[in-house]
Parts: sequence; structure tokens; C-alpha cells
Amino acid sequence: MTQMSPISRATIFKKLSVSSLARPAHGATPLHRHSDLLPIVLAPAAGESGVGFLLRVASTNGISVHKLRQLAGMTEAETFTAKHEDRLLALVGLAGSWPSRLLPQRISGGGVTCYGHRFRVRTMLRFRRPQFCPTCIRETQVCAAHWDLSLSVACLHHGCFLQDLCPSCRTQIRWNRPSVEWGHCKHILGGAAVSEDISQDLRAVQKITEDLLNHQAPDFSPVGLSCPGLSLDAWCSFLWALGLIETPDSPPRRTVITRAPSSLNARTVVVRSITRLRASVESGRGLSDLAHVVAEAPLAGTILDPANECDRAICLNWYESIFGERQAASLVRRHRALSQMSLF
Repeated sequence: MTQMSPISRATIFKKLSVSSLARPAHGATPLHRHSDLLPIVLAPAAGESGVGFLLRVASTNGISVHKLRQLAGMTEAETFTAKHEDRLLALVGLAGSWPSRLLPQRISGGGVTCYGHRFRVRTMLRFRRPQFCPTCIRETQVCAAHWDLSLSVACLHHGCFLQDLCPSCRTQIRWNRPSVEWGHCKHILGGAAVSEDISQDLRAVQKITEDLLNHQAPDFSPVGLSCPGLSLDAWCSFLWALGLIETPDSPPRRTVITRAPSSLNARTVVVRSITRLRASVESGRGLSDLAHVVAEAPLAGTILDPANECDRAICLNWYESIFGERQAASLVRRHRALSQMSLF
């Protein structure tokens, strides 16, 4: 019997290893066709994160995210953005056949577009600080798109808060990891659902956030608001405005504004905004009670650079209700574009 050389055995073992790793994970959508570079072709699942999809493509094909970057001609320091999207989708035979909005596209003024939405500031998205629901990961091995929103804080399906730390070692998770369900710390990220105390108000706010992301008309009435036509960007700006300031009349911490928050900090901001909004509704005086705890910048920024005219009109109304007619009129006078509009 001819003895197999060590090189042959190693080559065969490598091929078998890649083959076993390159099986479609649960929830994947194989297209039963092959590209020139990657053997297994997947399509994004409904509601899947763009970067999460790329992680799933890499792990299903038995390669690292670092290798996927190399194949797309990217450097290790580059983040996945829309300018790389065609090259990345070409690796799985989807170039030109999939809507080009899975990854963030930088726009003038410092904002981004992604998932069909315009975000005035990049910190609305957390592409450098991923978060997850352990039970979703265990059940589907798919990252949800709403996890990419800085102020998306809960999984409504499993009734738990999103997290950005490994359940075992508490290390902050990364996109550069072996797979959706395994952390770079070599611990499994998926786990059983843990029932947590998520208030009805928080559930309502999370549902509004997800409906807006999915281009569905949300119901604002559970939180005492009526704002048809409001964009996702304006809604998140409103939550930032109500929840950024920790104590009355104190400035928000600069790091909270200039970088995506941790999952815990995001939850704190959202809970704080809900508490203040609920108090204003129950007092009967509306938003006028909140001037000393509302950050002006997110509202003013949306008024001056809105995603649509509904955003401008609604945020102007909120701004006047919170800070008063005089301060709202002063804002209009300072900006020529606003002076052409009727505030009242």
C-alpha cells in the first residue's frame, strides 16, 4: 500500500476542514451557485445587519473577517462601508443584484446613509461597537439590523436587553471574530433567554424604533406623541435630547455624543428619556417641564439639517414646547433658511 506523503495529508485535511466549516449555518440562504472566489454563496436574510451578513459569509466559507477584507482589497484598519459593497458582494456573486444599502455610506456634513435611512451624525450607528441578543444568536446565527442602531436597546422577541459584552468573560465583542456565535475571546455568545424587567413604555419605544427602521408607520400614541412622517433619525435625536443630560442643567458628557455608546449606556439614555417623557405626559403640562433636562443640540441639529420637512416641523414644535416661543424665535432669526418658514 502506497504511503501518503505528509504534504498530501495536510492538503486533504485542509480541504476537508474548509468544506466542513463552509456549510450554510441555520438561517442562511444558499443560492446553489458558486462564485470564482468563495465556494458557498449566501444572500442576506430579511432584517439582517450588513456587517453581520459579511461575518456570516466569512465564517460559512471557513475564512476570517480579516481574509474577507483582503479579498475585497481593504486594509485591516478600514471599516466596512458602501464603497466596498460591490467588491464584497461580488465575492458571493451578488454584485449589482442586491439593494446597495446594507453598509453605511458617508455623506457631506459628517452623516451617513444606511438601510435606506439618512443619519445626521454617525454615532446613530454602532458599526465599531456591535451588540447582540444571546438567544437570537443561538437560534438563528444571524445578526439583526436593528442591533446596529445606537439607541436600539432590547430584543422584543425574547424580552431581554441587548448586550455588547461576552456573557462568559465580559470582554467587549468585536466584528472581527470567528463567527456570529463565537467571540474573539473564544467563548460562545449564544445562550438561553433571560427574562428581564422591560417596561411597557420601553417596549413601545423599541417598537417605534424598529418600525421606523423597517419603513413601517409606527404608533406613537403609547408614549403620548403624535408625529406622523417623523424619520428614524429625528426620532433617535429626540431620544438623545431627552436622555443625554444626567442631572438637571448639567452638560452631557462629551464622550457620550462623539462615539457610539455601550449597550448599558444606551439603555440608560433611553430609559431616562422615557421616564422624562412619561412624567411630562402625566403632569398635564407636556414638554414645557423639561427645559432644564433636555439637551438642545440634537433637536436644533435636526431642525437645521432635517431628513425631511416633517422632521423640521415636528422638531420645531417640540423645541418651542420645551424651550419656549422666545428661544424658538431666536433660533429662527439666527438661521436664514428657517426665517423663511412660519414657526407658529
